[in-house]
Amino acid sequence: MKQYTVINSKTGYNETFYNLPAAKKAMKENDATGHITKVFSNGDFVPCGEIKSKGSNKTFIANTRQIKQNY
Repeated sequence: MKQYTVINSKTGYNETFYNLPAAKKAMKENDATGHITKVFSNGDFVPCGEIKSKGSNKTFIANTRQIKQNY
């Protein structure tokens, strides 16, 4: 599962989302930055970088099995 954290340190805004479109919308509304975190079922987590407001937010985590998914 991925978590998307949106933070604005000037206003104290801090919120966690579980879908990217909602996080991007909150970033625009609150003039904030965002970060992606991959959380595994055993509780481990890996920071995956910043949320880009435009373009692709695809992430690759080293030393993990990558599954090709067709949606």
